[in-house]
Order: sequence, then C-alpha cells, then structure tokens
Amino acid sequence: MTVMNERLDPEHYYKPVALFRAIWKRTFSLKKKKPDDRFANYKGVRDITIKKGPSGLGIMIIEGRHTEAGRGIFISDLQEGSAAEQAGMNIGDMILAVNRESLLTCSYDAAAAKLKQTEGVVILTVCSPNMKDPDESGTSGVSGSQTPNQEGQAPKPAPSPAKPEPPADPATAQLRANQDTVIEINSNNEVLGILLLGGSDTLLNGAAAVVLDIYKNGCIAKDGRLRPGDQIKDCNGITITKEMTYERICLSIKQKAPKLKMNVYRPEPIIYDEIDVELTKKSGKALGLACIQPVQGTGVYLGELLAGSPAEVDGRLQRGDFLASVDGKDMTSADAMTAAIALKLCTNKVPIKVKRFKIK
Repeated sequence: MTVMNERLDPEHYYKPVALFRAIWKRTFSLKKKKPDDRFANYKGVRDITIKKGPSGLGIMIIEGRHTEAGRGIFISDLQEGSAAEQAGMNIGDMILAVNRESLLTCSYDAAAAKLKQTEGVVILTVCSPNMKDPDESGTSGVSGSQTPNQEGQAPKPAPSPAKPEPPADPATAQLRANQDTVIEINSNNEVLGILLLGGSDTLLNGAAAVVLDIYKNGCIAKDGRLRPGDQIKDCNGITITKEMTYERICLSIKQKAPKLKMNVYRPEPIIYDEIDVELTKKSGKALGLACIQPVQGTGVYLGELLAGSPAEVDGRLQRGDFLASVDGKDMTSADAMTAAIALKLCTNKVPIKVKRFKIK
C-alpha cells in the first residue's frame, strides 16, 4: 500500500477521476529514474558544459569499439585552446549523450549531425573508459595475501583496455570516403592552383567550398590528396558558412601561409543536382556558354557566362555546371571542341541539361 503524507483536497473525495489522477501522479514520480542511471556502468561519467563558438566545439570524433565500453563515439582530437579542451575533455573520452540525448546507438554520421546542429550552450555527457579502477593498481597498500582461485592458482591480471585508434597525422592522412578528414598541406606561400565553387551569391550554397578543378604545378597538385568534388569545411581555423560569399570563401582558403590545415569531406559517390533548361537562341547571337575541359576528369564544365546572353539572362546556369546534354545529345564525355560545336549548331529553342555538385 502506498502511504501518502500530504493531505488531499476535499474535492478529491467526491471526484474519483481527480483522486485517481492525484494518486497516479505521486506514485509515478517515485518511480522516475535519475537521468544518469542509464550510464551507471561507464567509468568517469561527467557532464561537460561548452559554449559553442564560431569555430564549433573544437572536437574531432571517430566511431570505434572499446574493449570494456563497447562500440560508440570517441574524441579523436581536440583543437588546441578550444572550449572543449578548457572544459576538461580528453582524447579517448567517449561521448555518451548530447544535451541529454543518448549517442549509444548512433552511427558516426548521426552523431556528427547532432553535434553540428547544436547551438549556444551545449551539455556533453562523457566518460573515460581508459580510467583505472582503484583496485587495479596492484597489491601495494593492501594488507593480507592474494586469494587463490578454485584451482589453487592466483587469478590472472585483467588485460588493459584497448584505446581508440589515434587520429592520423594530418601531414600524411589520406581522405576517406564519406568522412571528415583533417589534412595539412605545405604551401610555402606558393600558389595553390585550385578552382573552387560555392558561396551565398551563387546557386551552389552550403557550409563548404567544393573543389572544381586542380591545376598542374600548384601546391594542391603536388600534395596529391585533394580531387574535384571534395568539400572543404574549414581552413586554418576559419569555418566555411552558408553566409559567406564566393569571394570570401576564396580568401579564407587561398591564404598566403606556410601550411594549410583543412577539414575535408569526400562524398562517394559524388552527388549532383540535375538542372534542365531551355534557352532561346536568337539569330546571329551566341547562347553565351563557354565550355572548359577540366585538368582532371572527363567532360566539360561551363565557364563564366557572357553578360546579357540568353544563358546569363535565364539565370538557372552558372560557372562550374557540368554539361550533360545539348538538344538531346550526350555530352558527359565530350571534349571542349565537340561541346562548342553542338552549342553553335543549335537553332531556336535549345534544351540543355547540366549536373551541379551538391554540398552535403
């Protein structure tokens, strides 16, 4: 029987529904679990409060498996001087929850999305799976002899838990498909030789700059790790945002610096948006489309549109769009000359299809 010390309002005696509701509410409150009970089996569980700044939380994560803690999301790297580092987070810590929302069953992509969506003050529930228990320090300070097991032999020491795989060296790290990778490129203040897409003033707007082409003899080509379609999310601590214009993005990435540290996402397969337009070609005037053959890859992409031309006035095409077809003819493997001739021979209304990089 449940004993209630509080006096019920007299109306409860005359209203059975109200009486039942009051009893149910108080009984249910006794059964509520503490929010941390679900993480009771983890070592060193603690809440860390971080104020998210313009550069994010300052952490890098990996999905891995720990001998004792099991599979989960671990801290693989901390930005030096970041709020996360100052708050006491350590490499190897396991993130159990974000703003009380559990990550125990989350994949890397789901966990990264939840962390990215956070704003303002963020509460991270973390544990330290590599923390040693007090009784694991050996027999020093313990009186008495060690108790043998049933076979008369001393128990074997428990193996030390495996640590999460350390982050790769940015100077040599290879980009992995569908993951964020931090790389460091020695630029030595030389020309990068890279053509970028993106910006709030373009038709390709998102929180990243997309690599359109890489020129030979530039620092990027010499390094050899970036390729067209890669998405640069930040460079030397500057995060690319949706609000940045194309010029601002270029200034943020094409820096004069001895080294460039970038966070890069490589989509595989590359995802495109397909755009169909129909342009009206006037007699004696060009459509205003210039075709450029990429240094790497096949096909052609559009250069700057001629001001005042049908293509520029239409407003649905832009520099960097890959030509897929002209008047029904496949252009995905065409060279610049073939594409230019196809555009020139068209008359009246010209159906054109292009492919445009899509930012994840």
